[in-house]
Amino acid sequence: MSAKLSLEEILARLEAQMAFHKEREADHAGQEIYHQEQEVFHREQRAHHAVELETITQHYEAFKVTAGPAAEIAGRAVVAPPEPPAEEQAPDEVAPQGMEARRSRLVARWVEELPAGEVFGPARAADEVNRRFGQHLPQPAGLRLASSALRRLCANGVLLVVQKGTAHREALYTKA
Repeated sequence: MSAKLSLEEILARLEAQMAFHKEREADHAGQEIYHQEQEVFHREQRAHHAVELETITQHYEAFKVTAGPAAEIAGRAVVAPPEPPAEEQAPDEVAPQGMEARRSRLVARWVEELPAGEVFGPARAADEVNRRFGQHLPQPAGLRLASSALRRLCANGVLLVVQKGTAHREALYTKA
């Protein structure tokens, strides 16, 4: 087949092959330059991560040295100082001599002792009044009495309504 090609055809085919290989050589030279740039980039990134790894390793080791004793201290059982016994209210402190204690005033006294921001309702107020002053009362303070006392304190500006009560849910109050 090569004997049948003319001189011009042979030259044209050789020129085409030269052009092809010249183009491929240029492509590979470009690829080589690209990969050299990538190699520089990756070398810089590797160096950056090596420095960061060294810094973090140092901090990790320092933390590990101090964290062990700190965890040991944190794991200790804390013994709280004993709470002073609840002071019993003397009968004359609950009501003047010869008078019956007013349960609504006892609700007001209990509210005064609460910290600001604490949320409570009539059920808790009645339970606390009965627990603290029950031995001095002819009959326990009920939910209705506590609710009335709290509404009165709210009307006087001592309390704020946090949640309005409904037929199935008690109102919630906090100190003003």
